[in-house]
Amino acid sequence: MFSVSSVFSVFSVSTRKEKVKKVLLTAINSSWSQSNLAIYYLREMIADLPYAVFLKEWTLKDQLLDVLYYIYSQNADVLCFSAYIWNRLYLQELIPEVIKLLPEAVIVIGGPEVENLAFLKRKGLYLIQKAGEGQFRCLAEHNFSANEKEVFLAEHIPLKDIPFPYRQSDKETLKGKLLYYETFRGCPFACIYCLSASDNRSELRYNPEIKEDLQCLDKELEALIALQPRTIKFVDRSFNINKKLAHHIWKFFIEHNCLCDVHFEIYPDLLEEDDIALLEKTPENRIRLEIGIQTINSEVALNCGRKANWEKTKWTLQELKKRTKIRIHTDLLAGLPGENYASVINGLNEVCATLPDAVQLGILKILPDTPMQKIALDLNYKWLNQPPYQCLASDALSFEEMQQLENFAKLLNLYWNKEEHQTFWQEMLQKHIASDILSALQQKHKELGYELHSLAKTKRDAVIAEIM
Repeated sequence: MFSVSSVFSVFSVSTRKEKVKKVLLTAINSSWSQSNLAIYYLREMIADLPYAVFLKEWTLKDQLLDVLYYIYSQNADVLCFSAYIWNRLYLQELIPEVIKLLPEAVIVIGGPEVENLAFLKRKGLYLIQKAGEGQFRCLAEHNFSANEKEVFLAEHIPLKDIPFPYRQSDKETLKGKLLYYETFRGCPFACIYCLSASDNRSELRYNPEIKEDLQCLDKELEALIALQPRTIKFVDRSFNINKKLAHHIWKFFIEHNCLCDVHFEIYPDLLEEDDIALLEKTPENRIRLEIGIQTINSEVALNCGRKANWEKTKWTLQELKKRTKIRIHTDLLAGLPGENYASVINGLNEVCATLPDAVQLGILKILPDTPMQKIALDLNYKWLNQPPYQCLASDALSFEEMQQLENFAKLLNLYWNKEEHQTFWQEMLQKHIASDILSALQQKHKELGYELHSLAKTKRDAVIAEIM
């Protein structure tokens, strides 16, 4: 795929007389259980070039000074960071201090939030836009001293040509963590609130019609299992777009005895009887499906760029629940244009009635570089100026209503998503709708002076006992 011969001759000659440059790829993850796919990709993108490359992952809970001390102690020539919605504010504090202490170091920043760090711009600082593998490779080929135009115009490298990101030596770092993998880049749907709305790519890593491709895919899946992660999460936006590929991968994990579970985000309207028939064979605790419902209001969904058939989706959820051992995670989204409080609550009640393993009631985020940002401005939305850009009020939901939905979301996390009170929900939902049960839980918390988060299990059990 790549070879040293592809590097410009001037680079090869000059590095013979210079010390090998040290490249530090740094990730600030949201929690200890996370990993960062980007830095593993970037390491492999320059593995054939004469650099000493090191990876280091931190979390938001790590003290900024501890991270700063470590970065300084490494005395790297090139420092690389990935900016996301969860860590941009952290990096906004960290990187200026790095610049003070290491003024000669080249700094490379990529990721979805990179534009919001443009104020850091200085000589020797590169902001990589969108897919970064090709631009990063270009920088490395130019000894990390290319001009910005060269980097911007670097040839795009499709997913099929990007090296497998992990090595067996990564096992010590990645064992027991959430490990990311992707088989497809792009999304045929154009949901207005999603970063993929403007992503026109359609890039398969492996073609399911080619036998040799599937053999390579299986080898990579085996390598993922060998790293012994807690969970392998496929980051494909809608994993089941390509049915043949989805079936091959599902069958692989059904047949292989692995200790981890595997997480897929799927589009519910694409699931059919043959999908469910295959998933029926899944061993317990092997596969998790994240099903993005967002709204059961078909008109609201259509205005957001989605087709929604709630009756079909409900059938799918019920069949998966009845016939499979798969863990079902459902997503709803409050704040979509035109959707009022009653519609959101109706969706919540309907989804809860199917008894999925998890119900995530998310609040819409007005992400930069999505169509939703302009729509929100036109409709006079109110939202947080800084990450996570959470919606405070929409065209159809007041701040008070949004706050109440946020309270319900917290209660779902406490009493539903921990899967500790399944019998309670099964019994109560035979007599009451979910929103009424959540209201009763909220009232009991108020009476007892309990917060809606971080509540000990003994106290949660006592609340449940009083509600029943």
